[in-house]
Amino acid sequence: MKKIFIIVSLILFTSCEEVVNVDLTTAAPRLVIDASINWEKGTSGSSQTIKLTTTTGYYQPQIPKVSGATVTVTNSSNTVFNFVETPNTGEYVCTNFVPVLNENYTLKVTYNGQSYTASEKLLPTPTILDVEQKNDLGLNNDEIGLKINFKDIVNQRNYYLFRVDSDLNAFPEYQYVDDQFTDGNTMSWLYSHEDLVKDKKIYFTQYGVSENYHNYIKLIINASAGANNGPFQTIPTKVRGNIINQTTEKNYALGYFRLCEIAKSDYTVK
Repeated sequence: MKKIFIIVSLILFTSCEEVVNVDLTTAAPRLVIDASINWEKGTSGSSQTIKLTTTTGYYQPQIPKVSGATVTVTNSSNTVFNFVETPNTGEYVCTNFVPVLNENYTLKVTYNGQSYTASEKLLPTPTILDVEQKNDLGLNNDEIGLKINFKDIVNQRNYYLFRVDSDLNAFPEYQYVDDQFTDGNTMSWLYSHEDLVKDKKIYFTQYGVSENYHNYIKLIINASAGANNGPFQTIPTKVRGNIINQTTEKNYALGYFRLCEIAKSDYTVK
């Protein structure tokens, strides 16, 4: 009987290791514009990068980079900031950008005879006040959590995006929140991980974003995480940003043109 159990177990484990390649239909490549202008507090913000790629097949190991485009950002005074590609990288760099809080900017990308535009305002973000450590979280009250505090900007509706970087995760973690019921008060966002231990260093970034971007990134995060709804999770789909193809409307680009001030902080677990 013991021999039969071992044989059956080996068969089951061997079956689980079989790789199944699904024959997927690949849509025509679509331009992807990663145009995130981030002005870190205490810096000039003059160096900014916009990345252009295209969509590709699910099984393709490389994301195609887009070269030969013309990329500009213009402010409300019609000052034009040119973004020039670092050869063959798909990264378009500007070294003389001038960020101004609450200023309106317009992005224009010209590629393959198509003109793409988007407009957005550069929004402020509060300074991170401090980080509080809690050591009694989890079911057994033995997990560590971090509470990041900041003072909300008073007398206006604000939307925030938070990013956490550490070697505990292969990719950054994101959260979003708004001040609908906490205007002008001290607000917080929380981070915890089952593997947080003493001397582990965690990096935090806080962004002030527009309502439209808040709604956009909310859809992105919920789709990628399944909205925590188990079998009723969000169905993966394309999420359209604020970039419009002025030449051929249906040939839209993916991505978002976003500008914001950012605050950074790091914390070493005690």
